[in-house]
Amino acid sequence: MKTQILLSLVFALLFLAGCNQGKVQLGGTVTFDDGAPLTIGSVIFSTDTFSAKGNIDSSGKYVMGSIVTNDGLPAGKYKVYIEGATEESSDTNGELTRSLIDVEYSRYDTTPLICEVPAPENTFNIQVPKSKK
Repeated sequence: MKTQILLSLVFALLFLAGCNQGKVQLGGTVTFDDGAPLTIGSVIFSTDTFSAKGNIDSSGKYVMGSIVTNDGLPAGKYKVYIEGATEESSDTNGELTRSLIDVEYSRYDTTPLICEVPAPENTFNIQVPKSKK
């Protein structure tokens, strides 16, 4: 994970140095399998050497950014997962953090979501199952 972060920073610095041409604007909506929007978290598009992020808004919409918010991302094939789709809950043992989505969709190494950028119409809508817990 540290290697991935370091490599992402290196690529970000390269883009800041003027290599940011050719980015694709891409966004979409994240919903649960029942059609309700996921309203918290971030969509991550990632390869072994690069990551881009789009924050999910209160209607489930996101727009990708690689250096700054909404600036797009380079063309390529990405694994897509969702970070931060959690809520705080309490039980008899104290506060817990509970995932809102199936954990499989919240990790780079387990996500089944793949997107080839540019996507048709530069939209990649995501549907995720709710957590079974």
